[in-house]
Amino acid sequence: MVERIASIYNVEDLNFQLPTWYIVLMSQTHEKIFDFEEGKYLHLWPLPEVAGINQDYDADENYPGFFLIGTYGIGEACAIETETGNIYTIPFIGDIPDNATYIGSTLEDLLVYLQDPW
Repeated sequence: MVERIASIYNVEDLNFQLPTWYIVLMSQTHEKIFDFEEGKYLHLWPLPEVAGINQDYDADENYPGFFLIGTYGIGEACAIETETGNIYTIPFIGDIPDNATYIGSTLEDLLVYLQDPW
């Protein structure tokens, strides 16, 4: 099922596999926004657009080893490490991977992290 969804949304040509949780969640909605307290939010980009967004950010060059899947404001991107599938936050400007923050491996890990106060 995940392979079929990936094929439909043209993400099967990536040189790594997106996590199943991301493909399943994003195949059910165009985009997903989670709102948290203190103005925090998580905006996961639409599955049909995520590869193009990575091209627009020149992610292969600017964020080697990572694939951007969204943002949570404050100049930070939410990214998947292509080698492991782990979730990180990384600054849109800064040294990668020195400024990458490991979050976990699941959507739940990311949501827990974003619910912590600033």
